[in-house]
Amino acid sequence: MNENHCTTKGLIVLDWGTTNVRLALLSFDGSVVEERRGPSGVGTFSREQFEAHFDELTNGWPQVPAIAAGMVGSRQGWREAKYLPCPVSTTDLVQGLQHFTHKGRPVTIVPGLTLVDGERFDVMRGEESQIAGYLTQNPEFTGTLLMPGTHSKWVEIDGGTVVNFHTYMTGEVFEALSDHTILRHSLSNPGGEPNHFYSKIDKLARSPGSIEGALFGLRARHLLTGCNTNELHQELSALLILSELNAGQKDGFQLSDTVVLIGSESLTGLYRRALKALGKEATCIRGTGLVWPALFELACKSKMITGTQA
Repeated sequence: MNENHCTTKGLIVLDWGTTNVRLALLSFDGSVVEERRGPSGVGTFSREQFEAHFDELTNGWPQVPAIAAGMVGSRQGWREAKYLPCPVSTTDLVQGLQHFTHKGRPVTIVPGLTLVDGERFDVMRGEESQIAGYLTQNPEFTGTLLMPGTHSKWVEIDGGTVVNFHTYMTGEVFEALSDHTILRHSLSNPGGEPNHFYSKIDKLARSPGSIEGALFGLRARHLLTGCNTNELHQELSALLILSELNAGQKDGFQLSDTVVLIGSESLTGLYRRALKALGKEATCIRGTGLVWPALFELACKSKMITGTQA
């Protein structure tokens, strides 16, 4: 899993988000011994409740150090790990780690990142660990990482340092439009292969228009033609994803001929197909698979666990 070998019996790593927490017990070489999942508690738990929940989640595991990333480090989390302003390197991330002790166990929380550029303000918390995981494998990377999600992140990397990023609320806008506007009467998502998404994204790439001018047309078409509501669901997705891809480039992010996409398999698949319609290839990487190597690396570099590099 990792070329680092630390002289410890193990390490507990946690990806602690707003809704769920997943955690793993790692061996001395970073390989996974056991994985678990549970509810998050962020935003509802007191500090004492976080401590009790951590004890419950790790019950039966050895008394080894723990390192966590995600919303657990927010103001509503267990302990606040303050944001680091960009530019941020992996070394900066190590220096910004929030350390404390819980019942004799060293616990560390990874900070988020901020971007302040004139009147533009942005933050990320959680994605920085996936970025660190990618940079562990590609330390000199220069280019743009696309991280599709509820709040998609476009991240500009220069020689392994995060120098700029921009958040697009594509996923949340999709949910709001499909669940809380008049469009909810015309959309359904029974699942299956998104074939209509593929054909629609090709048409939009050839003759893009304004998304504002297209949205109500989805409702009108359903009323007047009784067309397939699942196809309209896929069409809304195509409209929003292509709008994001165009906006990101207008906002100054450069996309190489092969774009790196980090996220869930389903979302990166849609973005890859949209990029293909724009004449670009994409490499898809499962974001959750980057977190454990990143946290193990940060733990070693911060001397949370003693060791040498082999």
